[in-house]
Amino acid sequence: MTTDQQANNEVEGTPSPMAATTPSSPLKGRLIILAIVAIGVLPLLAALYFRYVSPPEVKATVGQSLDPMPLPFEFLQRLDGVALEHPAVSGKWLLIFAAPGACDEQCQHTLYLTRQARTAQGRNLARIDRLWVITDATIPAADLLAAHPDLVLVKATDAKLLQVLGGSGSRHLNLVDRRGLLVFRYSDDPEPKAFINELGKLIKF
Repeated sequence: MTTDQQANNEVEGTPSPMAATTPSSPLKGRLIILAIVAIGVLPLLAALYFRYVSPPEVKATVGQSLDPMPLPFEFLQRLDGVALEHPAVSGKWLLIFAAPGACDEQCQHTLYLTRQARTAQGRNLARIDRLWVITDATIPAADLLAAHPDLVLVKATDAKLLQVLGGSGSRHLNLVDRRGLLVFRYSDDPEPKAFINELGKLIKF
């Protein structure tokens, strides 16, 4: 088609083939903006979905995965009598260790391990609190508590709580998620590196 013919078509009201296939500038601009928004928003929506709606399962390699069960927080209180805040309010995971206040060598080793495991989480350490459920009337030694300034001391007001944590004579480590559900149980002496790595994966959710 010559230039004169194309001009005649446009004058007569017949759009040229080139004009018919070229999108208008405003429409093209809107499509570009929508594409940019989609690129920025979709990954965020996917991350929120997998974190709050359908978090991926983490297979335990060190701990024992439990059928999620609510921890009876009504039977837990701080030594000053104040009720312990539920994770659903605080947004924290709880690593719970139950042992007598007269903490023996193994008890001290376990507390040290939990401290190291929490510290190793770096910027995520604020996601988890360590609880020591004291199972007798003994007040822990001052120097021991000084070595664990972040440790929350609590007591059970009912034996049912200790049964949920594995039994009155148990020294397991129990992990409670942010919904207040007991989800994992560990021995009081897990392999340190594997325990730290697994804990780091779990508390991200």
